[in-house]
Amino acid sequence: MRQRIQYIDLAKGFCIILVVLYHVLQHFRVQSEYVYFLSTFRMPLYFFLSGLFFKEYEGFLGFLIRKINKLFIPFCFFYITTSFLYPNFLHFCGVTVPHTEALGIQGLWSFIPIEKLANGPLWFLWCLFIVNIIFYLCVIMVKKICASSVWQATLLAFFCFTIGMINSLFIASHINILGFVDSAIAALPFFSVGYIFNKFTDVLRPNAWDKYLPVLIIVCFALTFIFGGRCSYMHNVFHINPIAQHLCGVTGTLFVIFSAKIIHNLPFISYWGRYSIMILVSHQLLLQILSPLFRKAHLPILVAIVILLCVVMFSYQILIPLMKKYLPYVTAQKNVINVSRFVKQ
Repeated sequence: MRQRIQYIDLAKGFCIILVVLYHVLQHFRVQSEYVYFLSTFRMPLYFFLSGLFFKEYEGFLGFLIRKINKLFIPFCFFYITTSFLYPNFLHFCGVTVPHTEALGIQGLWSFIPIEKLANGPLWFLWCLFIVNIIFYLCVIMVKKICASSVWQATLLAFFCFTIGMINSLFIASHINILGFVDSAIAALPFFSVGYIFNKFTDVLRPNAWDKYLPVLIIVCFALTFIFGGRCSYMHNVFHINPIAQHLCGVTGTLFVIFSAKIIHNLPFISYWGRYSIMILVSHQLLLQILSPLFRKAHLPILVAIVILLCVVMFSYQILIPLMKKYLPYVTAQKNVINVSRFVKQ
């Protein structure tokens, strides 16, 4: 189990590096086929890893309180501070703010109808909160239908992928569900795969099939590279057909998971993975400060991207301990709401 936790942290580390890299490339306005390739599985990987740890706990109330502690409260704190107060403070100081939707009191709820945030990566926490609630309802429904674990896994996968395909019909019909609910529907299949892999299979644990991991890694990479394309789960926009979207989301995810399983552990990267939520909610602020400096340095763009990525990531060797010490209740390290007061353990 210790080995499994180590490589899952490593996979989470790879995932958060991909997220930060994507935003670094955005700041340098870099667009290429390789960027589109990474977008095929970057967010599916994050939802898969979140699905690994899904539990029903004592019932819906206990489950909901835990998700409020781990997702909703961090989202609210960093949304108010970085996507509302910070832009309004800059505007008050006479600084031009690109995210005008955040200005004024309406900035407190503007992300719901407009689906834009000054601190963009925060959308994931809100979306993941919605995904957890939808998936909880799916699990309860499946358990009422059948008792067999095999049938539960089969039906759960069928329901979640069907819901994901329904989202494709919404896109084709130009139906937009506000508040990132459509993004949550698009992410549901990958969250379910993570849950199913952990609960109903031994794929993620050491087993006799591990000797075939190098072959599986090559196959998964090849399928993702050949059939993948530009995907934006935040904006619910996909430039490949729904079958390729779901296939490559899974194969790209397994490419990272199986690679991490072979490597087990890497210094720094595994550490970043363990505290990836802290990097997720704050790295955009670092990029907003540092990227203009790097652009003025007139370095070769590839050199600037690599250096900026390294500077941001390694800064968390200092920032993570500080956030653990001073912001534990809003970075999912400690609970704001005591679950035992509301439910029996």
